[in-house]
Amino acid sequence: MDNSVERQPSRERNINNIYLLRRKVLLYYVIVATLLATIGTIMGLIELFVFSGYISQFQFGFFDHPFLQIYGFLIIFVSGVAVVLVPTFRGHTPDTGYLDYLFLIVMVLFQVFVVAAMLISNSEHIFMYAAFACVLVYSIRYNFLVWEGTNVGARKIDLGDFFLVLSGAALLLSSITFLHNFLVSPHIFTLPMIYILLIGFAGSVIIGVMIKTSPSSPSKLRRSLIRISMLFALVSVLVDFFIAVFGLASFDFMVGILFLIEIGCFALAQLVLAIKSVGSGEKIKLRSAFSMKIISFSRMSAAISYFWITAGIIFGISYSLDHSLYYLKIASIHSIGLGFIGSTIMGYAPLLLPGIISERTPRLRINPTSFYFFNIGTVLMVSAFAMAAYAIQLSALFISSGILIVIGIIWYIVDIHLYIFHKTEEESVSFSDNW
Repeated sequence: MDNSVERQPSRERNINNIYLLRRKVLLYYVIVATLLATIGTIMGLIELFVFSGYISQFQFGFFDHPFLQIYGFLIIFVSGVAVVLVPTFRGHTPDTGYLDYLFLIVMVLFQVFVVAAMLISNSEHIFMYAAFACVLVYSIRYNFLVWEGTNVGARKIDLGDFFLVLSGAALLLSSITFLHNFLVSPHIFTLPMIYILLIGFAGSVIIGVMIKTSPSSPSKLRRSLIRISMLFALVSVLVDFFIAVFGLASFDFMVGILFLIEIGCFALAQLVLAIKSVGSGEKIKLRSAFSMKIISFSRMSAAISYFWITAGIIFGISYSLDHSLYYLKIASIHSIGLGFIGSTIMGYAPLLLPGIISERTPRLRINPTSFYFFNIGTVLMVSAFAMAAYAIQLSALFISSGILIVIGIIWYIVDIHLYIFHKTEEESVSFSDNW
């Protein structure tokens, strides 16, 4: 009896140590992702100056900008949050924190290999193969953690778990597409590659987390809409991969339509939830830890993000039907990457990051100014690229959009950083803690 009593505090201490370690892991993932995103954003801003004719050609920025933003920020940040957050949905505490540092290094090495492939002559294939190996290993690791943290083995899979598992499959398929495009296609970032990374991977994580963190709804209509969204999400990822590896560019528009139906059904499902949570009849109680102001902000950001992904897919479909409109593809990428994913992160990070990084409660108030700067800048940038597709180039629009986006991002990073790390000593997560 005494031994069991003694073992219980020891077990609790062990679990607390695991949680602390995993919060440190996420902290490093967020820091590295933010650093790479900052570098990528600066390179993208320089490229806007080049495109507008204000400075001479700067090829390096154009080459590495998408790699830094997609493989540097997007994959590291989204997967880092997912692998720490997903196990908490089941009360699971996998003791894998130390190994996660190794995989973070793997993704940093990916960036090194990509840069080396460009700078070192006659060695492009060697370094790009190494980059492929990095992203493949990371994809396998991510899939393992997602499967471990969800109830995939259960007889009836959870709706949110389905999208999280699909995100892992999409990331794995995207790594194969990466190698295929390098060997066969003149461009690595083809439209199917963009779709499978931004919507198949990141979009599925976002939808999965939204379902998991939303209050439960008794609505049969909402569940039916989510199930339809699940079906089209799965079909979209598979068709996207098939079109990518077989080079069926003339059918790219089909993937856009499938993803559009998926997102449309999920957006309607969330609308049903929002109506039921504030309407009469069966009222859904929201978690007391979340203030209505922050919930309203998150819902607003979600609504705006649905607009962005819809616009992005429509731009992509338009480009698929007429490949001479190249800048519609760029408008599509930035609509989805900045508008959809960026707005969603800005809307949900105040709810999720404080708790999983520092055990602080979600924010009760938020200053949306950075969000407005970011979205206004994105509107200007996407509009500028859309007009450029039709040979209408407004240099001032490009430059002002880039500056507004950078201001919005920096403002937001500083704001959420001050909240997360302005805490009492006992809550502190420090780099100097015992490892």
